[in-house]
Amino acid sequence: MTEKEPSVVYKNKPRPSLYAQRKPAVLIIIAFVTVISLQWLWQLQQHTEVLTDLPHDVKKGFRWEDITPSTSLEYHACFTDFQCARLEVPLDWNETVAGESDKVAIAIIKRPAKVEVTDPRYAGVILLNPGGPGGSGVSLLLTSGSYLQVLLDSAPQSSDHQDIEAEDEKYFDLLSWDPRGVNNTTPGHGCIPDPVAQRNWQSQNMAIGFSLEDEDVFRNVYSRGRLLGQTCANADGANAINRVNGGEHLGQYMSTANVVRDMVEIIERHGEWRENKAKALISRSCNRPKDVGAILERTAWQKGEEQLQYWGFSYGTLLGQTFASMQPHRVRRMVLDGVVDGADYAANGWLKNLLDIDSITTAFAAACFRAGPILCAAHDVRGPPAILSTLSAVLSDVRTNPLPAFHANIPTTITHSDVILFLFSLWYTPLYGFPLAASAIHQLTTRNGTALAALKASFTPGICDLPAARERDTSGAQIAILCSDGDGHARGDISSQAAFHTYVTALRAQSPMFHERWAQVRLPCAGFDVRAKWRFDGPYGARTAHPIVFTSQSLDPVTPLPNAVQGTRLFPGSVLLETRGLGHCAVSMPSVEGLLAVREYFRSGVVPLNGTRYEVFEGPFGERGEVVRTEAERRVADAGVGLARTFFEEVRGGLWRF
Repeated sequence: MTEKEPSVVYKNKPRPSLYAQRKPAVLIIIAFVTVISLQWLWQLQQHTEVLTDLPHDVKKGFRWEDITPSTSLEYHACFTDFQCARLEVPLDWNETVAGESDKVAIAIIKRPAKVEVTDPRYAGVILLNPGGPGGSGVSLLLTSGSYLQVLLDSAPQSSDHQDIEAEDEKYFDLLSWDPRGVNNTTPGHGCIPDPVAQRNWQSQNMAIGFSLEDEDVFRNVYSRGRLLGQTCANADGANAINRVNGGEHLGQYMSTANVVRDMVEIIERHGEWRENKAKALISRSCNRPKDVGAILERTAWQKGEEQLQYWGFSYGTLLGQTFASMQPHRVRRMVLDGVVDGADYAANGWLKNLLDIDSITTAFAAACFRAGPILCAAHDVRGPPAILSTLSAVLSDVRTNPLPAFHANIPTTITHSDVILFLFSLWYTPLYGFPLAASAIHQLTTRNGTALAALKASFTPGICDLPAARERDTSGAQIAILCSDGDGHARGDISSQAAFHTYVTALRAQSPMFHERWAQVRLPCAGFDVRAKWRFDGPYGARTAHPIVFTSQSLDPVTPLPNAVQGTRLFPGSVLLETRGLGHCAVSMPSVEGLLAVREYFRSGVVPLNGTRYEVFEGPFGERGEVVRTEAERRVADAGVGLARTFFEEVRGGLWRF
């Protein structure tokens, strides 16, 4: 393991809490319950992607198919506190004959602003993307919208609020969408349309694992990965769902460049909606406002010139950088959190991701030792090196001697791949993941696999758990996007087993612990030969209409800090805000000051000082960081921690997000 000293700071020692009074054995029970609680949400994303499959008490009778797609934004009440629309756009934005292209119906969800568009405090719409590629924006807003609204709606920060005009407060519409081929957007991209067959394929993957040091496993993993890509690329037979434009493949039209053009259409149509909404409100008003002229001017649709306000996470930062490179004049506000290296992504390299993940393992041992035996079940009085040694021994043990275990009286085995997948996921959100990892490691030292057996069972639901009326599978959207986005000529390093072995070796130099897991991400591209008709391959970078704010943790498992530093060089005037914590994206272990800086940037456009570093509010195992002084800061802290919790709950074995 790489023992790089992490640049992570917490201000105070662990605070006393109810959790701190528990014994390690009780921690194991808590871990087990936490694992079980992940089951429903994981199944929702991985096996019931279409949100119309939600329970009736969640969806409140709403069905996407009841909305007729429109070239304008026509909103319908949905999911209690939200508004939904289906925006019709051309499948091929570059079709020269108007109306000849097939259509895409983009599923859009909005959490409305707390004020009307005619109110001077209305500050427009902020678009949000959760990452992936292939992540559902509808799911993001449903799970995190309330927290995001608290974080973004604002009054200016001041010690004397009496001197602040009320109209300086700003309130936003929050909008997200399912990109092309994803989730509720139609047509949807599929690989294995039959849900039972898909379930069997996933079960086989888990049984085989990805211990690539074993030659038989290596050959099997490579063959299956390539075969999956070929299956996704097939537009005939069972995969006729992917057939569009008279026989072409949907994957030809799912590129990031196409999504950028979709975003332009979304903000343009929002401008149209804003103008019409303002006129309707004025016409229905019993007392005509005195400042009608100002309202109409403020809300007028700026045709062809609407600007973007955007917050993107993980792959969402690649989407943001692509937008900023293709449409720099349209950037009004842009925050990119957990930054992807654009050149590496476009080259289909995936070699700029694991630089710091093993340092997070080192940080885990250090945090566990500081927390003590009551808070950290894997604590060792001999210090962090001993904790790392125990972890290495556990991994070595399960690699050579898989652990038999039971969940709900169903037998399973806990393998090396299971443990790596588990830890990889938890390193995304150490704030909540570290205690769970400590409990599991403690169990494994006694050859007890109870917690991991429950987690593994949640990844492979029974056939009766699968939706009865599933029409399509969209789990292959990630493959279609990242493979068609990448340079087809750059896939030589995975075009054969020998070439793939060289690629795995390069990853191993970055992360001896997690390289085998990461090698799976782009492996299907070896068989996915569909190329995007419209692809942006750079160069990344431009001087945008307003500076971009890049944010990052000091140590990020898959989008390391140097990627964000590089982003500031490519986009002149942009700045980097570093949160001195651990995890994927700054929001995974938030800083109140950092979140307030983002809020003020969206509110007023004030660009923070480049290179500002923020302490985290709370670290793993209850370590205290920032001191919260006001009620307003407390609300931000609570919303930030809530947002981090939803990110943790959406970790599903690392199978869909990077």
